[in-house]
Amino acid sequence: MAIFISYSQKDSDFVDTLAANLVIAKHHVWMDRWELNVGDSLTQKIEATLTESSAILVILSKNSVESAWCKRELTAGLVRELEEKQTLVLPIVIDDCTIPLFLKDKLYADFRKDPDQAFNLVDRSLARISNPTTSRTETPDWHTDYAVDWKRAKDPKYEETWIVRWTFLDHGNKWPYSIISECKIYVRDGGAAWDRALRSKEPMVFIKQILTALVETIDGKPLRGLVEDNFAKVVVIPFTVTDTEEYAAFYSYRRVGLDNGMDTVVHLDNNLRMALRHLDATVREPSDGDDVGQR
Repeated sequence: MAIFISYSQKDSDFVDTLAANLVIAKHHVWMDRWELNVGDSLTQKIEATLTESSAILVILSKNSVESAWCKRELTAGLVRELEEKQTLVLPIVIDDCTIPLFLKDKLYADFRKDPDQAFNLVDRSLARISNPTTSRTETPDWHTDYAVDWKRAKDPKYEETWIVRWTFLDHGNKWPYSIISECKIYVRDGGAAWDRALRSKEPMVFIKQILTALVETIDGKPLRGLVEDNFAKVVVIPFTVTDTEEYAAFYSYRRVGLDNGMDTVVHLDNNLRMALRHLDATVREPSDGDDVGQR
């Protein structure tokens, strides 16, 4: 989900500039003043975003360390860190304040001396969760690394005419092999929406629409494959993204590594849903004036 910023309203000027720069750097930021409408429950919205956010930027200042509201948000973030066993709370110091004891062992971005260097540190730290093109999903026994790339429908540098490609690598310490799979998207009829998405310089918005349509097509129909040997297998899935354009997904998969003498079941639909959850968390939805693929 989005990146949550915990701050005192008295530091709004600094936070507005920080949030704007983060958006320019392609980070998906949640700001109360951007997201809340008249009549919305302030408490419910903030609690929901705190619970689901991918990271929590805590603005430390003389104003915030005395704020009961900020203390509650910080506590909620630290509790999530302990429960989920991953770094979520990223401290940002903007003036000479007393840093809370339970944050002193964390590296913080210090905007007091060199704001540019501090912002670069924040930008780099958020890359692992804000980059929509590559990520990793982990379970105790299994990891899935994946990335997406794209190109024009007709590119002389490529022999194939696919436009979007997801590559997945499933692997784990307890297994003697890995599963490599690729989901390539082809335009069957149309292609104008993809051309507009490329011209908009925000192709990830339309790529998210493509993946959403593909997942909806296979929803309720488990997409499983059986690996019996060293040969790659392929599944073809036709689907539509817009009312006038048709696409097809060519999903290939194979096993590499040691042969343990057993067949392997591959849950291809899980990988697609995993990638879509990551896009939901990292891709900013377009505003009314944005130029995206679908019209």
